[in-house]
Amino acid sequence: MTGDGAAGRRLLLDQFLPEYDLSIVHADVFRAPPAECYEAAREMDLFRAPLARALLGLRALPQRVAETVRGRGRTPGAAAARGTFRLKEMVNLGWILLGEAPGAEMVLGQVSRPWKSVAASADVPTTPQQFAGFSQPGYARIAVGLRIDPYGAGSSIVTVETRVAIRDEKSRRRFRRYWALVGPFSSLIRRMALRQLARELRGGS
Repeated sequence: MTGDGAAGRRLLLDQFLPEYDLSIVHADVFRAPPAECYEAAREMDLFRAPLARALLGLRALPQRVAETVRGRGRTPGAAAARGTFRLKEMVNLGWILLGEAPGAEMVLGQVSRPWKSVAASADVPTTPQQFAGFSQPGYARIAVGLRIDPYGAGSSIVTVETRVAIRDEKSRRRFRRYWALVGPFSSLIRRMALRQLARELRGGS
């Protein structure tokens, strides 16, 4: 399934993570123009779907527990329970906005160790340039891209792609074990997000 909007331009994902060990792609056609799809995807709150909220909460639980143990009496940080979960808010949750073509594409990146209960580290990139040049073993570079391509008259293809690049074989093995458990639930969340986006574009709840 292809549209003509990506022709002639290099995808932002290819600029920041052209080589990778894993790619997960979900896409669908929506009866709405690209600009409307893009804004709706950025604003959509995944926590409005109870199952998605539960699955996202389970993934964050080990880190919340660890932060509570380490920081008794401190004010909870970004990993604390949140009232919303929107794509545009991920830059406040340890992700880097790598690049954006408003109305067409957004790419977020993170360097972490998702196979650990506390995936974050103080020694990871905080800028797009640092992300692109990061090569330290023991970590995964993860990029998530939202892309909107025109499809016919008044419709769009919405594509969500996640890429993962890992430098060393030991970490690849750890990630493969982690992904065998988490991958099916991660894919389910993305499929649920596309269904929720379709409902919101139709004006449903």
